[in-house]
Amino acid sequence: MKKSEAWTPRMLAAALFALMPAASAIADEPASESDRFFLDEAASACRSGDFPAFLWPFANSSAVRARYGAAAGASDDFPIVMIDYSYVTRASERLFEANGGDPRQLVYVQVDFSTGPDGVERVDWAPGRFEPDEGDGPGTLIEKTGPGGSLHFRKAADCWQLTQDIRNKAGAP
Repeated sequence: MKKSEAWTPRMLAAALFALMPAASAIADEPASESDRFFLDEAASACRSGDFPAFLWPFANSSAVRARYGAAAGASDDFPIVMIDYSYVTRASERLFEANGGDPRQLVYVQVDFSTGPDGVERVDWAPGRFEPDEGDGPGTLIEKTGPGGSLHFRKAADCWQLTQDIRNKAGAP
C-alpha cells in the first residue's frame, strides 16, 4: 500500500465529518415556507402564553407537531386541523383535498379549551352539525355526529407538549 493511498480513507472520513453539521442543520430546517410560518406562529403563542393560539399551528403543521409533540403519533395522525376559522377532522380534510376542495367533505368539530388544576391544557373536540351564527367558525353545535376525543398538553420548558391524544370510541360521549 502506498502512502498516498493510506490518506484517502482518512481524508474522506474527515470530509464527511465536516459535512455532518451542515447536513444536520438541513434536516432541522422546516421543509416549506408554510412550516416556517407555523413554527413562528407557535413560538409567538408560546412566548405570549396563549394556548388556543398555539393549537392552530400545532394542528396545521407536522413540523410544529414534531417540535412540540411528545405523544406517539403526534406528527402524523393528529385528529383535527383548522381550515379558515373552523376546526375539522383530519380525515375530512384529507377527503376535502382529494376531492378538489369540495367543502361538503368537511366534518366540523366543536373545540373546547380548559385548564386543569395540575396546569394541563385540555382540548375536548367532537364532530357535529352546527347552526350558523354571525361570528367566525362553524356556529353553534346542535348535534354531535361521531366520537371525538381530548388532547392534553403540559407546559414544558418554554412551551407546551402534547402528552395525551385520547380518541373516543363510537358511541362514547
